[in-house]
Amino acid sequence: MGLSKLRRFDVQAKTAFALALISVCPCVAGAYLLVRNYHHELGQVVYRGDSYFFPAFLVCLIASLAPSAIAFLLGLSSAGQRRNDRPTRSWIGFFVGGLIATVDLVLLLAFLMLRFQQPI
Repeated sequence: MGLSKLRRFDVQAKTAFALALISVCPCVAGAYLLVRNYHHELGQVVYRGDSYFFPAFLVCLIASLAPSAIAFLLGLSSAGQRRNDRPTRSWIGFFVGGLIATVDLVLLLAFLMLRFQQPI
């Protein structure tokens, strides 16, 4: 699919829907990583300095934030158009994309506020 096809609102709706659904899996993986390393007695996310937790967590968030932001924008631009024969897909892309982007930012802020890096 070329970029010239993204001018059509029905293609924007379909792309927003697909990207919103794609962005859910990395968000769930990032949330799982954060919850798995959360130590409830300390109240912090504990990880070793030489582990792959931090890069894996950031990759999950970036892999989720990019498609969800694009889905949010495509859903926003195609939702109310008359020539869009699938407005439901636009709204799903808009709301799910916005929800996943918000969850990604909350996970990032929670990690930054609660992190505790163990010395090597």
